[in-house]
Amino acid sequence: QFITSDNTDAGDLVEIKRFYVQDGKVVPNSEASILGPQGGNSVTDDFCEKQKSKFGDLNDFAAKGGMKAMGEALDRGMVLVLSLWDDTDVHMLWLDSAYPTNQPPRRPGVLRGPCPGGADSEPSFLRESHPDASVAFSQFKVGEIGSTFAGGRRASAENLV
Repeated sequence: QFITSDNTDAGDLVEIKRFYVQDGKVVPNSEASILGPQGGNSVTDDFCEKQKSKFGDLNDFAAKGGMKAMGEALDRGMVLVLSLWDDTDVHMLWLDSAYPTNQPPRRPGVLRGPCPGGADSEPSFLRESHPDASVAFSQFKVGEIGSTFAGGRRASAENLV
């Protein structure tokens, strides 16, 4: 959900909320507990600042105008692109493993998931082991906030997981 400063399509983008609907139940995005008690579970300028600060990264998002600039770019029009790919340079470790590999996994932001890496995660192994691998992307919905699933306007206790 793209939330604006005045809750209209004309307002400045201030927040991106992510959630999932499975079997009629709304599953909220997980809380960013590593950022502290107010870490949040949606993308805002404050969330990005906290994350970049915690991980010692340059806040390039803020330098480029943050959420407001993102909203302006969305207003100009974008195309949704989905792809399936592998990464021969760093074997997708940045997505679901410890990365960068020259940093200790206990450092905030390095351990990104449970994948152990190693030979079984190399693209060549995966291509040889699963030559018929495929993916299907389906059931995308677009509409006003809360209009794309039953109970969407009412985030009530009975449909939250």
